[in-house]
Amino acid sequence: MSTSRFTPELIARCWRDALALWDVQVRLSPPEPHVPFRPAEDHANEPLAYIDLVKRQVFVHFDMLESMGAADSLMAVLAHEIGHHARFPHTLGWDAELRVMEQRLLPGMKQSLTNLFYDLQVNEVVGRTHATDLCQVYQGFQRARGHGDVSSLFFFYLAIYEELWGREPGTLVPASAMAPMEERFPGLRVEARVFAQTFYALPHPRLQFVYFCATFIRYLPSADEVAGSMPLTGDVPLPDVDDWDSALQSGGRWEDALDEARERGWLSAEHSAKAPDALDHIDRVTRSLPGTSDGKLRRALVSRHYRREVDKYLLKLPSAPSKPEPYLRTTPEAWEYGDDPSSIDWTLTVLSQGHLAAVAPLRRELEADVPPASEPGVPELEIYLDTSGSMPNPEVKLNAMTLAAQVLSASALRKQAKVRGVIYSYDSPLVSPWMYDEERARDFFLHYIGGGTWLPVDVLRRSAREKPDVLRVIISDSDFLSNVTAGDNMDTLVEAVRGSRMLVALLSLADEFQARRTLAPVMRERGFRLVVVKSLSDFGPAAAALSQALLEK
Repeated sequence: MSTSRFTPELIARCWRDALALWDVQVRLSPPEPHVPFRPAEDHANEPLAYIDLVKRQVFVHFDMLESMGAADSLMAVLAHEIGHHARFPHTLGWDAELRVMEQRLLPGMKQSLTNLFYDLQVNEVVGRTHATDLCQVYQGFQRARGHGDVSSLFFFYLAIYEELWGREPGTLVPASAMAPMEERFPGLRVEARVFAQTFYALPHPRLQFVYFCATFIRYLPSADEVAGSMPLTGDVPLPDVDDWDSALQSGGRWEDALDEARERGWLSAEHSAKAPDALDHIDRVTRSLPGTSDGKLRRALVSRHYRREVDKYLLKLPSAPSKPEPYLRTTPEAWEYGDDPSSIDWTLTVLSQGHLAAVAPLRRELEADVPPASEPGVPELEIYLDTSGSMPNPEVKLNAMTLAAQVLSASALRKQAKVRGVIYSYDSPLVSPWMYDEERARDFFLHYIGGGTWLPVDVLRRSAREKPDVLRVIISDSDFLSNVTAGDNMDTLVEAVRGSRMLVALLSLADEFQARRTLAPVMRERGFRLVVVKSLSDFGPAAAALSQALLEK
């Protein structure tokens, strides 16, 4: 399909008029033709228009717009896209906040409805002067699909615009589907009229969104149903991890809107429940997002949640900022073809080679620097964390033992000590290198194995022989007692105590007296300490008290 109809002069004029409609000056480049995301595949479902915020560039699928018979609607389409950038949602932080609340109101939604929410707001403004042009887009979209079969959600959405813009029923919705939809959803047309009259009159956007969710859920027969393909959707980029993290802490700002919605009868009994557990909420939100199957976003949000939990117990600020493993540059050498280009030190090359810099660059590799010494008297810390099936996966539910390990490691790292972690269950423990960075340690201690429990006595014995001046802490429960009384493991534990500055067993036990009898051979060692917690909720405070006793001067 040729785009010759869309001349540079026409595009420039439509762009100016679209900016004037919103009366804003935005830092966006004028529109360019859309390039298919996957040229070798059918791209009929690709967006009609969208903004690439990385390039700050507007793209329009000119061929699709012309094939829909809506070429005269270019200005309205551009105004729609500018409206997303200028006002609805304006910031990705607000978009994240709405998506988080959406998962609270509509748990399990596979496809977010937030883009439809913004479109209702944007199109109301654009439609004040260009409703006919927007109608041409929606009519042309259905005509290009060649059938009148639309989802119930899209049908209701179009019915709202018919009411908003004063169009006859059947102008936008397929006329053949009107009777079946009214039979399936009695009162649909009346509800669309009430929505158009109510939604735009509500005093603030949070109440608008709650009303939007409470109304639109009726037109999704199940939480797994998706809205299907629609024009002018999918044009709002996803928030980043900072936006998501801030949004997950925003629940308190919604309570007034939720209370008012309950008073108005918009929310049913299940919506009146309290907010979900923080980790459950993270799981709900990230599971509904496209392109997050690798779990990196969820892992980052979980890590930040544990950091806040750790900071509840460690009130003292770090004496120096946490830094990653430090590196130094080596002696410069001549760079040769085939070497890594990123190893070139261009600053040194220009200063030393002068006009020959481009043909004779110098390279310098990075090598690990010796980390700064810890505070006097603060030992290196080695933590053995039991992650058997008796405790939950820390990414799904708060794991008290994992929290204790993170409290201990953060306390040591904030004093510039080194930390090593050993995560174990029944077999194949995970052993980290010595870590200097709090974020890296926090991420390591989020690992989980599950299954049975077996203390890695071989790792413990070898470590005690190689590095005797290390503080070692074992975090477990009653399974620890079974492990150390099997075979000659008690002798190994005694050897590890003698090969450590101190060895502490931080255990969740119901009977401390019986535990001391079981551990009698090692209790006689001066370097062994038994710390018992009666409840899992005591692990965090116990770890904080333990770090205070062992690591403070």
